[in-house]
Amino acid sequence: MTVLQACEWLKATRLSVFIRESKWGFSLIEMVHLLALAALGGALLIGALRVFGIILNEQPLQATLRDLSRIIAFGILAMLLSGFLLFADGPLRYYGNSAFRIKLLLILAAAASAFIVYRRFQARSALSVAPMGLKVATAVSITLWLSAAVAGRVIGVL
Repeated sequence: MTVLQACEWLKATRLSVFIRESKWGFSLIEMVHLLALAALGGALLIGALRVFGIILNEQPLQATLRDLSRIIAFGILAMLLSGFLLFADGPLRYYGNSAFRIKLLLILAAAASAFIVYRRFQARSALSVAPMGLKVATAVSITLWLSAAVAGRVIGVL
């Protein structure tokens, strides 16, 4: 089965039809998606600001990550689920959308980058000041997540 055939199959499912024909379905799903984006973005921003030494300097790096990890996990899971439901609304419309494809690539790159930052956080648990390499990795990660969010907004324009 090709990706196009999978999109055609998804478009014909009860779930897709329900979301498309529902008066509030898409709007409610999009609201959850945006709230999850806010939670994820806020937690990532707090973590980045800690790495850059702007806030929470009295707290060890590992403690900051531990405190934010549940919010980050919730944000990612909620965005994946709500994102799939948004995709199910019109899979053929998204299939040909270049911004959607770029967004997916950026999400993969951002997730890989976040994993690298996470590993570096753990390795530097006793440090109070993040080394330059961790700061650079954090800046790259935040840039990728922000770029994915921007690509998501562009989807509706293309």
